[in-house]
Amino acid sequence: MRRQSYLLQYVKIYIWQGVSLILNFLSMFVVVPYLTKDPSTYGIYSVCISVSIFLAYSDLGFMAAGQKYAAEHYSRNEKEDEIKVIGFTSFILLIFILLCSAIFLYLGFNPQVLLKDLNTPAKVSIASKLLIILACFAPLTVIQRITQVIFSIRLEDYVIQRIFCVASALKIVSVLYFFGGSNYLIVEYFLFSQVITAIAYLTFLAMAYYRYKYDFRLFVQCFRFDKGIYKKVNSLALSSLYVTIAWILYYELDSVVIGKFLGVDKVAIYAIGLTMLSFFRSIFGILFSPFSVRFNHFVGVKDTEGLKIFVRQVIQITLPLVIFPIIAQVITTRSFVLSWVGASYEQSTILAQILIFCNIFAFISYPTSMLLLAQEKIKQMYTINTIIPAVYWIGIIGLYSILGLKSFAVFTFIAFLLSASYYTFYLLKFLDTSFISFLKSVLEPVIIPVVFLVIVLLGANGFLPHEKSKINLILVMGVTGIGVLLSFFIQYFFSAKTRKTVNELLFTIKQNK
Repeated sequence: MRRQSYLLQYVKIYIWQGVSLILNFLSMFVVVPYLTKDPSTYGIYSVCISVSIFLAYSDLGFMAAGQKYAAEHYSRNEKEDEIKVIGFTSFILLIFILLCSAIFLYLGFNPQVLLKDLNTPAKVSIASKLLIILACFAPLTVIQRITQVIFSIRLEDYVIQRIFCVASALKIVSVLYFFGGSNYLIVEYFLFSQVITAIAYLTFLAMAYYRYKYDFRLFVQCFRFDKGIYKKVNSLALSSLYVTIAWILYYELDSVVIGKFLGVDKVAIYAIGLTMLSFFRSIFGILFSPFSVRFNHFVGVKDTEGLKIFVRQVIQITLPLVIFPIIAQVITTRSFVLSWVGASYEQSTILAQILIFCNIFAFISYPTSMLLLAQEKIKQMYTINTIIPAVYWIGIIGLYSILGLKSFAVFTFIAFLLSASYYTFYLLKFLDTSFISFLKSVLEPVIIPVVFLVIVLLGANGFLPHEKSKINLILVMGVTGIGVLLSFFIQYFFSAKTRKTVNELLFTIKQNK
């Protein structure tokens, strides 16, 4: 019954995050074409958004470690210990969020420090206002992270996702006002988005109180430095901090570096591919996030064999969900980009293809990185997260003169490939299986669907439109989506293992309605 309950929670999470994903699609395809009307301004906006990503890492690894231990306390029904851990890690988060906010404020008054080619008062003003708005709303991130941990360790992320869906819909609709006609109110749009997001965060807090009768009085008492909890989470937090720094060096600095040294126009070109990469990253974050919590639950009750079985199931189920959309999107990228943002961004095509393909091994990388964290494999986390940024930046510095802007995308892929290789080595050791046996059990069911997908989309690609138009964009997306769906159907009919898994899932859901 406990497993069935969790299965239903997975389904609810995916339903609401699926709705959120659709809204993100709409946001990406409705909002971005308006923003890209002025490439220079879009470049400024992209850099400011990239800077805001640092808020996600400002907990110095303590929030990630805290969520792991909070999930273990929850699995053992230790409510007071759960609150103490979340209170301590949230306190650490607030300190560094305030530091980030101060930095954003400084950059707001000195945007030339961050961006090259701010050669008009209008550009300086836009950059300054965006950064100041970001600084003012940054502290509310603490509320978001607190409630995210509270809901996620209970596998009820779908509750807050409903509110996010409403917020996303409001942001999309607002585009008609801020960018309709001759309007290009990018600062006002960003401010409106931040206000809507802040209201959503406050709503999360209220829902946590009423849904779980959460003891926020105890939480406030625990919202402080605690030496005992610090000793408990310190080792894992420091490794998470190291991972965070490595991830920032590898994944989050490219737009900032391009903006600083190459100018906002180059940022705009690169940002199209980066937007598509980030979109797939969001999809896979949705896909894998519930499993991370379950890994911690298994570790919390010391069920190693159950964890092995669960990890293998996660990989087998998620592999087609990862590779079918990525292969399809890579094949149709040129038509997609041209019909989405127009011919002025044609240089973005090859960059986007490389960056999208970086996630082809996500079915291994995501669950294995979560497994390392759940098992507190500190040495392995240090090793892989030292190699990745070193290879990335050495490669870019060494080959930029030859590859130009493309070097950022190429070495993003090489770094992803290295990390996937390392994770595969660890995974095989953990599952106690050979590489050949692993390939056979995991890849065999998808060979026929992948061949079908490649043949069909390569054939259709020559007939797809290359002019900017909403109708053309819908057509390209429709052809890509149909190819992916047909691949899933082919896998279902050609793979007995897939049919068994799907049928068991449908039966379980039906039994527990």
